[in-house]
Amino acid sequence: MKLQRLRIENFKLFRAPLEIDGLTDGLNLFAAPNESGKSTVAEAIRAAFFERHRSSAVEHLRPWGESSATPMVEVDFELDSKRYRLTKAFLGKKRCELVIDGRAMDGAVAEDHLAALLGFRFPGKGASTPEHMGIPGLLWIKQGTSHDIASAVGFASDHLRNALGESLGELASSNGDAVLKAVEAERNELLTPAAGTPRGAYADALKLRAELEAELERLHADIESYQSGVDRLFNLRRDHQRDEVARPWATLREQLVVAQQRLDEARGLDEKKTAQEAALRQIAAQVNSWRTQLQAMEREEGSLVQRETNLQKTQEVLAKALGELQAWEPRHASATKADAEARENLRLARQAASRIAQEKTIESLAEQLAALSQSHEKAKAEQEKVTRLQAEAQALAVPEGELKRLRQCADALRTAQARLDAVATALEFELQPGAKVRVAGTELTGSQRQTVIARTDIEIEGVGRISVLPGGADLESIAIERDRARDQLAALLQGLRAESLAAVEERARQQVLRKGEAGAAEAVLAALAPKGLGTLAADVATREARLAEARLVLQAMPPAPAAGIAVPSAESEEAAARAALEAASAALNDAKVAAGNAREQVKAAEDELAAVKATLNDPARAGRKTEAGGALTDALAQQSAMQDKLSELAQRLQTVNLPVLAQDVERLERSARQAEAAHSQRATEITRLEVELETKGALGQEEAASEKQRELEHATRRCAELERRARALDHLLKLLREKRSALARRLRAPLQKHLDHYLQILFPGAQIEVGDDLSPGRITRQSLRGAQSGEFEELSVGAREQMGVVARLAYADLLKEANKPTLLILDDALVNTDEERLRQMKRVLYDAAQRHQILIFSCHPEAWRDLGVVARSIP
Repeated sequence: MKLQRLRIENFKLFRAPLEIDGLTDGLNLFAAPNESGKSTVAEAIRAAFFERHRSSAVEHLRPWGESSATPMVEVDFELDSKRYRLTKAFLGKKRCELVIDGRAMDGAVAEDHLAALLGFRFPGKGASTPEHMGIPGLLWIKQGTSHDIASAVGFASDHLRNALGESLGELASSNGDAVLKAVEAERNELLTPAAGTPRGAYADALKLRAELEAELERLHADIESYQSGVDRLFNLRRDHQRDEVARPWATLREQLVVAQQRLDEARGLDEKKTAQEAALRQIAAQVNSWRTQLQAMEREEGSLVQRETNLQKTQEVLAKALGELQAWEPRHASATKADAEARENLRLARQAASRIAQEKTIESLAEQLAALSQSHEKAKAEQEKVTRLQAEAQALAVPEGELKRLRQCADALRTAQARLDAVATALEFELQPGAKVRVAGTELTGSQRQTVIARTDIEIEGVGRISVLPGGADLESIAIERDRARDQLAALLQGLRAESLAAVEERARQQVLRKGEAGAAEAVLAALAPKGLGTLAADVATREARLAEARLVLQAMPPAPAAGIAVPSAESEEAAARAALEAASAALNDAKVAAGNAREQVKAAEDELAAVKATLNDPARAGRKTEAGGALTDALAQQSAMQDKLSELAQRLQTVNLPVLAQDVERLERSARQAEAAHSQRATEITRLEVELETKGALGQEEAASEKQRELEHATRRCAELERRARALDHLLKLLREKRSALARRLRAPLQKHLDHYLQILFPGAQIEVGDDLSPGRITRQSLRGAQSGEFEELSVGAREQMGVVARLAYADLLKEANKPTLLILDDALVNTDEERLRQMKRVLYDAAQRHQILIFSCHPEAWRDLGVVARSIP
């Protein structure tokens, strides 16, 4: 399969039509920056083949923001020496047309024909997914998927197996395979397919054996427990009788009573100490209260001088604030006047600048109108030239079919004449001067040669007449054929009103020249009037209207001032004046606020001084001060006496150690309670053990253990039998699979051959295995440390990309040998490949291009300069 031309329109990135033609049979390299449309072109090819034209799940094909656009793809390609043209339109005006050597198919019939031809299928509904893409999905590598080959091979496996021939199918349906399935079925009855763990009867036997072992172990444990229970009962009875005699809990109760008495005495001392501490805290509070009252009176006496000093300072601050306020008032008035003058100057400057700008606008519009008018005149002249040249070309037009027929007739005439000359009789004359010879009534002189095809008379004066009768069985038919061709040529020339074929060809050449000149004139016209003469004329009219409007606006503007300043200078002065006014306003406002605050502070200081004087002049104040001093002295004496008594109580409590006495009571009480509880619990335990041992003795546990032992031995023999059978079936299945794999490897030899061919170019000396699913398996390579092997999925992403491309080339070779269509598309398929490995991959691709057409899309043109082909950009 060879792509020849691709045209897309309204397809994602490409709203305008994009056409790519001139594709070669081998390598085709497209190199362009990111987001220039490379992947979009590759997606257009996939959509043309994989998507149903009536599908509503392809909204993503529309250009962004174009909800009514109709994505269209047209592909010309060659397959089996036949020329195909596939045209598909999606979403809007849906259609599908396939033309094969002039024979047309359309709709779903055409799509199904292509699917069967190329090896893919369509989904039942929705958009196409990789599982439907078959062979093209394997060979047309989508960006970022070159390393993922297993799933693509799986989706194309049926077509690949068909390419390998019928051998794999015969292998799958052979009698040997039936035996393998039978053995596998019996083996899978005893072992799981994947892990080989027991299942079915084998698992049941193992479970029964494990249950019997657990039951026997439980019985043995019960027997041992019975024996240990008898020993424990003996010991419990002995200890119980000993405590009945000794009664240790009674002694502990007597010790508890003595310890409780000591604890109560100590707690009495502690309560007295607590009461004395509370009284001491009360008297300390009274001392603090009287002392605080006396200190407050002393502070009141000292604050009079402070209040007078504070009043004096606030009065000084008020005087200073009033001075600053008076200084800023005239400055603020001056700044206000300067700001008004600056704003007026700025208004006049902007008015003058607007008039100048309007005059420049009028001048620019006039220049644009002159240029457009000149372009309009030139465009009209070019339009007339285009019309004249097209008319001349039409007058010189020679129908393509007539010129072709004319050439065929001329070729037929030349061929017939040549054949006639070959079989006709040739007469050569060498005549002496003065000799008179007539041939068919025409007199000859000198040296001449004539060809005759019919009876011809030669008359020689003085000699007589010689008749020449040409021979040859086909002579007459060839002559008739020559005459027929000559007549047909004359008729065609007459119909074309021409004298010869050369004249007609010259006429066709002149027509091509006229078309070329008309095309050049159209290009000039398009440059002068890109949107047409009507639009250009409308632009001229628009410019005229805008020019007239601009002139009216200028007339309505006030006249420019006699002497003005520039707008930037006026703006600068206005900004400076505004800043000065704002600063003066802020300073005046701050001065007003400061004066107000100073007045409030003076009033507050006067009020505070008056309050202090009133307090100090109170007649009862001296009596309260004397009373507070006496009360403080009495309270200090009481506080000292209480502290001495509290120290005595603390010393006595320290000698009795109250926490230790409380611990003694708790310890003795708990010990007595535990001794009584242990005696009671031992009695209960003796009763429980007696009942339990009587019950176990009646169960016959030793007889039950013997019976379980016999059942366990039988279950063990059954497990051994099933284990031997499972191992034998597993071993037999392994042998059968190995033999089948060996046969499959021989049948996969053609694919292995192509893989080895490319692998030796990429990794000399390496080996690769082909899996049962026909995908690449374990690869072995030579290194400085010897041979290294690993599965395909264990390779790095870059190595898997390279092997993914190599494998696809091998599949393409296999398909080509089976006369299946092949085309390879690599959309940034080797982005994770280093420079050295990429050099080897280019050798691989160049080799594969001798057999297949390959389309490579890349955003790194410099990396592909040595590929041997010229990189093309996306138009």
